[in-house]
Amino acid sequence: MLDRILQPVQPQIERFERRFTETLASDVNLVQAMGSHILTTKGKIIRPALSLLTAQAIGRCSDRVVDAAAGIEIIHTATLIHDDVIDLADKRRGAEVLNLRWGNKAAVLMGDFLLARALQLLVGLDSMDVMRAATRAVSRMIEGEILEVESGNDAEAARYFKMIDKKTASLMALSCEVGAILGGGTPEQVSRMSTFGQEVGIAFQITDDLLDFIGDEASLGKPVGTDVRERKLTLPLIRAIANCPNGDAEKIQVKVQNGIRSDAELQEVFRFVRRYHGIEAARREAREYASSGLKSLAELKSSEARNALELAVRHVVERRR
Repeated sequence: MLDRILQPVQPQIERFERRFTETLASDVNLVQAMGSHILTTKGKIIRPALSLLTAQAIGRCSDRVVDAAAGIEIIHTATLIHDDVIDLADKRRGAEVLNLRWGNKAAVLMGDFLLARALQLLVGLDSMDVMRAATRAVSRMIEGEILEVESGNDAEAARYFKMIDKKTASLMALSCEVGAILGGGTPEQVSRMSTFGQEVGIAFQITDDLLDFIGDEASLGKPVGTDVRERKLTLPLIRAIANCPNGDAEKIQVKVQNGIRSDAELQEVFRFVRRYHGIEAARREAREYASSGLKSLAELKSSEARNALELAVRHVVERRR
């Protein structure tokens, strides 16, 4: 499905890949080594695709849009590096994380280096509208990161949605907003596409959280149950707790809060989520957000790029990795 999504902007995707690689270049040996590792483990291309397709659907997908897409994806990559340090992760996309191979100090500094390079790309666009959108999105994203720390293992759905709205959906919204700005969109189109990205971003994160329960390590590139092991209560578990009419909910919540100590305990949590319909509830809500996002495309003229955006929404909620 991803090939069909990318087809209308395939030449721009190829330029994006080159631009992303060029931006990691450095004459510092350690930066080169970590940059090479990042390139071999680079994952989903959904954010760049949304930027390029949005610009194409609205007007024209120029090299400026390619640079913006690269800048946004580099920001995302930097935040993942910092996340891995904070979460004490050992794998991402099936590969060893930077901090495990080169240490926390080098990894944090590499994340900072990437943020600086991303800013260089975005400033080079010479667009105050883009810079305002980018700084607002990055600020919201960091608030979401802090909210996740503050929330800990809170089972409150409203807090969960506030957190993913900021932490994950902000960059998706930025990708679409910047694509609309640089594609020559009207203020109304820019606003509508930002909303589209925000809702698709929420659907994306719910699906990610769902896959942590029903995916497999080979596809995910990390063990299933990672969130539970990290004492995080995501939507499938939050909805199962809300659906449970007896004391099992409190027992499971305390077990997660205290830390899962064995595979048997993890499987107990998995059975609880299935028994109390957490999987179905989360999947339904992901599809509702995706469906709401699709409404924002209604005013766009019919085109291959618009069709690809609609297909991208489907991909977000149906993917297996």
